[in-house]
Amino acid sequence: MEAIQIRIAATLFLFCISVVYCVTDPNDLAVLNQLRKGLENPELLNWPANGDNPCGPPSWPHIFCSGNRVTQIQVRGLGLKGPLPQNFNQLSMLQNLGLQQNQFSGKLPSFSGLAELRYAYLDYNNFVSIPLDFFGGLVNLEVLALDDNPLNATTGWSLPSDLVGSTRLTNLTLINSNLAGSLPDFLGNMTSLEVLKLSMNRIVGGIPD
Repeated sequence: MEAIQIRIAATLFLFCISVVYCVTDPNDLAVLNQLRKGLENPELLNWPANGDNPCGPPSWPHIFCSGNRVTQIQVRGLGLKGPLPQNFNQLSMLQNLGLQQNQFSGKLPSFSGLAELRYAYLDYNNFVSIPLDFFGGLVNLEVLALDDNPLNATTGWSLPSDLVGSTRLTNLTLINSNLAGSLPDFLGNMTSLEVLKLSMNRIVGGIPD
């Protein structure tokens, strides 16, 4: 009987630790709330109106966490309309981002410093510009998709030297995204690249070795 009571007490203790540990990081919560506030149709997320703990339990729809930190946002094809918050890179433990096939618009926020980010699917949206420091510090990035976004429609944009730091990058797809000018020579040295799609852009000059 005593052994059973000890096991029950231990289980309750661990449960309490788990609940406390899963209280969502306040910075992550603030970014998600700003994301919701900026949308024209936030009801499509099915997030609780007065919720303050995206990591749960239970976790909010489309949100995945490790402990108390948001690691994934998956909202593919929900029809969401509106901008991303400009402090989006404060989701510092984000690993997997699936925003594709929506109607996100406005300026892309900088992703600079998202060192844990591995997968970023931003394709088939309406983002109108990309900041110069977007690629800074994306040291674990493996897949980036920006296809079919009207980025910098008037001037176009080019791949910045910060991309050199993404040494694990395997898939880079930028179809119809207003990429302009010549391709940087460093692309030829990114030996991890397996998929590179750059069609329907304004690229000129030679192809790097």
